[in-house]
Amino acid sequence: MKLKVLADALKTISFQNHLILSILIRCLLIVYGEIQDGVSEVPYTDIDYKVVTDGARYVTNDQSPFNRHTYRYTPLLAYLLVPNVLLHKCIGKILFSIGDILVAVLIYKVIIDEYTAIFEHNSSAVMNRLRGQKNSFKFRLPDRYVINAKIGAMIWLYNPLTMVIATRGNGDSLTSLLVLVTLWLLLKPSDNQLQYFVAGLVHGLAIHFRLYPLVFSLSMFLYAGRNNQRIWKINAKQICLVIGTLFSLVALTTFFYRLYGSQFIYETYIYHLVRKDTRHNFSLYFYMQYLNADQSVTVIEKLLTLAPQLFILTLSSLHFGPNRKTLPFSIFIQSFTMVTFNSVLTSQYFVWFLSILPLCWKNFSKLKIRSICSYALLWFLTQAAWLFPAYLLEFKGWNTFNMLWMQGIMFFAANIFIMERLIANFGAVADFRLKEF
Repeated sequence: MKLKVLADALKTISFQNHLILSILIRCLLIVYGEIQDGVSEVPYTDIDYKVVTDGARYVTNDQSPFNRHTYRYTPLLAYLLVPNVLLHKCIGKILFSIGDILVAVLIYKVIIDEYTAIFEHNSSAVMNRLRGQKNSFKFRLPDRYVINAKIGAMIWLYNPLTMVIATRGNGDSLTSLLVLVTLWLLLKPSDNQLQYFVAGLVHGLAIHFRLYPLVFSLSMFLYAGRNNQRIWKINAKQICLVIGTLFSLVALTTFFYRLYGSQFIYETYIYHLVRKDTRHNFSLYFYMQYLNADQSVTVIEKLLTLAPQLFILTLSSLHFGPNRKTLPFSIFIQSFTMVTFNSVLTSQYFVWFLSILPLCWKNFSKLKIRSICSYALLWFLTQAAWLFPAYLLEFKGWNTFNMLWMQGIMFFAANIFIMERLIANFGAVADFRLKEF
């Protein structure tokens, strides 16, 4: 009965109204952030936002954004935030929040397209027969499937963590948007070579913004060749995907290399592969890096830290990648793995997998509401347990390194447990019942 009431409520409120309400909430958070920055010792605005804004200031003066110490992003981000310098310092937050809203729109679109593709695959004969009746047939998904798409978008729109991250001035919402656009293009029912080339262009741009989408490449490549009888045979769609990816990635890299030289290559790409962050963060490896700050990482240490995630990334690509119904889940597991095993882990990294999770929520029908709530509670509580000693260290100067390390282990264990439960309870979307149409 409660589910029916919820469904009726979702029917009465349009998706557009949810978008409008979400935009208003984000605007209020941006205003609130300005107030908190002025009165609190704990600033609302992300420190990285100030770094990128300073980079934009250098750009407006025809200088390199890398003149700003710790600017380690694509110069494209500095150019996007030039209005911060010329108009108002909150323009970037508005831009990132727009990207945040567009992520929800893409989530809605991808789920709708998935249901549409399943229906057309399983009922092509019925579709052909109905189209033959005066050519007046117009396909329309039943309300319950549209509601599923709306719920997926709402999981993102009303997630307080993602709202806060975007309005604090973190640009990861733009990378998430590019990943979602790539998935949308790959999963479009039209399934032609041009869309794979365009998907490759967007995928290359996403990698340029942030290196982590690179790990999705194998899953996407296998999906493009899903109809191949042998995995080592390559088809035209796979070639188009690879060419598009390389074209945009190489073009952007060449362009900015000519502007800013080898410093651009190091700060934008290489630094993120070799960085050591001795400041406290959620990572399981933070304390090891802190204790070995003056020592170089040995090959054995690097292999031991990389091997587990490489194994999971490869296995998830091979198992979930080459199928339309499971490709989003493959991307989700890979994002979750990258975040969990990363040597540096802060709150904004959660956006990497939280933007993909809404695409998969409908696949967890075997999970009970009680289990879902308990997993979410476990995830938030282990974060909260870490935040308390982190606050004492950061703002009170207490020596809480051992406590932070223990809490980091707990958070890592919670993530591994949740990942295992999600994989165990994952199921492809059920086929449609034709009588609904």
